[in-house]
Amino acid sequence: MTESIGDRIGRVRRRRGMTQEQLAEASGVSVATIRKLERNDRDSARMSTLRQLAQALGVRTTDLMQTGPIAPPVAPETDPAGILAVRRVITPARGLGRVVLADDTAEAPTLTGLRASLREGNRLYQGDNYAATVAALPSLLTEAAQLADLSDGDAWLAALKVQAQAYQLAGSTLIHLRHDDLAYQALSRAIDLAEQSGNQILAASAVVSLCWLLLRQRRFDEAEQVAVATADEIEPSFRHSTAGHLGTWGWLLLRASAAAVRNNRSPEAADLTRQAKAAAVLVGRDVIDYHEYWTTFGPTTVAMKEVENAMIQREFGKALALSAQVVMPRRSTSNNRNRHLLDLAAAHSEQRDYAQAVEILTGIKRAAPEWLRYQRYARDITVTLVARRKRDLSPQLVQLADFLSVEV
Repeated sequence: MTESIGDRIGRVRRRRGMTQEQLAEASGVSVATIRKLERNDRDSARMSTLRQLAQALGVRTTDLMQTGPIAPPVAPETDPAGILAVRRVITPARGLGRVVLADDTAEAPTLTGLRASLREGNRLYQGDNYAATVAALPSLLTEAAQLADLSDGDAWLAALKVQAQAYQLAGSTLIHLRHDDLAYQALSRAIDLAEQSGNQILAASAVVSLCWLLLRQRRFDEAEQVAVATADEIEPSFRHSTAGHLGTWGWLLLRASAAAVRNNRSPEAADLTRQAKAAAVLVGRDVIDYHEYWTTFGPTTVAMKEVENAMIQREFGKALALSAQVVMPRRSTSNNRNRHLLDLAAAHSEQRDYAQAVEILTGIKRAAPEWLRYQRYARDITVTLVARRKRDLSPQLVQLADFLSVEV
């Protein structure tokens, strides 16, 4: 019989010689929650709750997480509009002899035209226009494959590079839309193509995106190991490396740090962040190179991730203090910027500054509504705000709740 999360918590707790009340006091998780988990009244828990329990029990967060078989869904999953066309390109139908490819385009694609299409796709993605990005992906991926098939020599290597970038765009978009398995296939293909083209930094950039996916799937051990191993492979020469190289290396360290802190490995997380900060100091300012390595990296990026790590460790006052070091990016649709703002909203909520939390969330909704719509973190914060302000809901909080489908 598969051991549940609650079974595992109870087993480790008893091995430590702790009562439920002692575990509650040590972790900050209520006795009622611990009892519900151990009785299997609840079959899941928030990641922050699992981390608190793991820290109190002296184990990794992943040690408490479900590892048994996953029950089949109640009903078949359906693809939203546009995703099926992307799925057909990334996972084409095939028989015994060959893959059934999509129809050829009317005209043979050119490298110049494909690069222009890729830039437009990146612009749509960075602008949070996910519907338009999804609509553009099938033809972009198909044309990239056709160009590689038609090319040879240096032109073939250049075509492979663009094809890898197109698959990374697809993978990143699919992560946002929570199509994890399809995103994994796209990013795995991006890594293969980039390595085949001889561009190791481009391949490592796709690994950065893949580690983001692993974090979303709570695969913390794997995310940390893959990120550190890849960082070791591309370790830069600090005197001669480009900003793109330093940025990709720095992002790998930040992904490893994010995995470590979520897995109750705070000293390792702090050390990895220090290394990333050293790279950021050399870069000097946040460099944006979305069309090359999907890299926005510099001191501001690292400062925002330090705030995120403090939030994971539930050090809310420290998170707000660290936020004073962050120079906010101007671009309102910056994913890093808006993820950082969610951390600030959560910190203010935990410090009982509810009005400020609502103001921050409302600002994100105004600036990047399509991005916010897909953020479970934003919904969790709003659920907490509604519960704590049930008798005094402001119009702004009601609007946020409606937008994020939170009951009031």
